[in-house]
Amino acid sequence: MKAARWVTLGCVLLVTAAAAVGYGWYRWSETGKGWRYEDKLASYCGGLIPYAESAVFTELNTEVGLSRDDEYGYGEDRYRSCQVADLTVTVGLIREDAVASDTGPDIFGALDAGPSDRTPVALGGGWRGYTDMRDTAVVLPCADRDAGREASLVVSIQGDDSHDHPEEARAMAELATGIARKAARSSSCEAGFGGRIPKIHAPGGMSAPESASGTCAGIRFPESQWIDWIKESKPSGSAPLEGCLLGESKARDEVLYGLEAAFGPYAQRLRTPSGARSGLGHSHALATASCPGSTVRAVFTISASVYAAPTKDFLRSALRAFAERSAERHGCTDLTLPG
Repeated sequence: MKAARWVTLGCVLLVTAAAAVGYGWYRWSETGKGWRYEDKLASYCGGLIPYAESAVFTELNTEVGLSRDDEYGYGEDRYRSCQVADLTVTVGLIREDAVASDTGPDIFGALDAGPSDRTPVALGGGWRGYTDMRDTAVVLPCADRDAGREASLVVSIQGDDSHDHPEEARAMAELATGIARKAARSSSCEAGFGGRIPKIHAPGGMSAPESASGTCAGIRFPESQWIDWIKESKPSGSAPLEGCLLGESKARDEVLYGLEAAFGPYAQRLRTPSGARSGLGHSHALATASCPGSTVRAVFTISASVYAAPTKDFLRSALRAFAERSAERHGCTDLTLPG
């Protein structure tokens, strides 16, 4: 009997030791680290985060790298927001009749990250998306099978200045497109996909107004406006957001005017139940256009900063030049300009 007990005890000790070794291997080895990461991704953020593209930022750390997973809204307005390392990822399906809320948070808040000193750059690769080296987004126009109407699947990634580099921006774009593929396949969104994201070129820095050849092309700069420099991007018909910045160098290189072209859900974020801004005001002007494949009218705006001395003539003329070229790139018609 003693011999049997010793044999049993020995077996238990061997099993315990093997389990400890196995756990240690699972806990600390690179292979085990990858397995744990894959296990968490299966349910994290609705299972929408791709392994390889996210590991670039998280280094397979499941605690710090995948630290927040939330769902907001109700019914058709539900959307996900989760953390991938220091990046805030927002994913949701936006129907074409949706408008930004006047009373509480919604997905449109994630599409309005605030002013940037970089103009948006198209992602390329057959994707409808943009990056400004800090924030990156992909928009998939799709047919919502469940609702029987058109919608847009949006993936928005908000970063910070630590990602202000073309290679980092490209990695963020690859993460966004990877999420978009998974989200489309797991939802009722029927959409086409692009391919690999090509090399991304940073938006242009300050340049002389007379050299404008990109998104600022065509704008006339009267001396009375004291515009010393512009910032622009290479024109593209695939970016859901385009911009042009006009500034001065007399004081602290301040931005005087910002022009923006917004399409699809980025145009929708400017609408609320109480309506959009009026066409022409003291410091802003707004135009709209009808674009192919969408019932959402594109919105073109110019806004003056506190450092500018805007006139209605300049607001109108600058917006016209900017909006006409942007609308043409995107195949939009029926451009309605402020009176």
